[in-house]
Amino acid sequence: MVSLSRIIQPSMFSFLGAAASLALLSTPAPAAETATETVLQQPTLLAQLDLDGLGLAAGESLLAEAEAAIDGQDYDLAIRKLQAARENLNQTSNSYQEIAAAFTGVDAEISGTLRTSARDAAQMRDLATLRQALIYRAQGQSELAVPLLVEVVQSQGPARDLGLDSYQQLFELGFVSRPYRRTGSEDPSAAVVDVARPLNQSDSPTGISAAKLLMAEADQAYAAADYGTAVTRLQNARTTLNTSSSYYQTLFTTFTGIDSRVSTEMREKALEAAELRDQATLSLALAYQAQQQPNFAIPLLVEVLASQNPTRPLGKQAYDQLLEIGFVAQPYVETEETATTEP
Repeated sequence: MVSLSRIIQPSMFSFLGAAASLALLSTPAPAAETATETVLQQPTLLAQLDLDGLGLAAGESLLAEAEAAIDGQDYDLAIRKLQAARENLNQTSNSYQEIAAAFTGVDAEISGTLRTSARDAAQMRDLATLRQALIYRAQGQSELAVPLLVEVVQSQGPARDLGLDSYQQLFELGFVSRPYRRTGSEDPSAAVVDVARPLNQSDSPTGISAAKLLMAEADQAYAAADYGTAVTRLQNARTTLNTSSSYYQTLFTTFTGIDSRVSTEMREKALEAAELRDQATLSLALAYQAQQQPNFAIPLLVEVLASQNPTRPLGKQAYDQLLEIGFVAQPYVETEETATTEP
């Protein structure tokens, strides 16, 4: 198990200090002439008093409880408090955004104040999300940390501290292989030269490496006519690859226009994961066919065909299997006009 103190930087221990400085990061909204100070202060005070409901104060309270649990090394309780804080702050941020939208064009001061509150809630939510991911990493649960880290990178972007820290965690875990650094900063790859990157290991719990291992085990089970085991392994591989492809696609979108090298790698990773997913899907369909279960095989074959199209090898194999089952009647013959070059 990785030591939590090695992963979490000292500057991240104070949630309340970070939360208190959030308002300083936001640009004040222009004041509206028709708004009065009394009208604005009353709902703010009520929100601060509501520690058991929604609002920034409730979120701060949950973050403080999580920090206390971490100090007491009660990480299970810390995770529950952080999860509750994330849900609370996410709903709080969304609610403030909706109210702000309602006041847009009606009262600029109210709308601006609420948008600031929405940003503050979102910032604290992302801080809680990163904190939760770091605990999962310290507990050796990389498969739970990765989606949370991707979520923060998507929300914050790599130019902000939380987004940059989250991407660095993905790099150290081995989910991405290209480091990212802002102009003028130190090369982050130097910090992990001698550190084992768990998602690159043969026993990786998630990611492309883990899926390849599952597919290899499925091939062995299929060759031994152990179709039940093959189905289980392939189902797990499909889930892992589908989520991995989605995460890489998110990172590709996030880094587009920021760092072309990182975005290109993320796109290539997304395509690799999607291709392997379709291979696993086709193999799963064949395993169902071997068990005389065409009702399970057909939708999987259609899925591969839709993803790959019939001119690519996987797509053509899927269509040929549909023809063999009898779900389609007309064979597809590739001609020079229909043939395509593999990307």
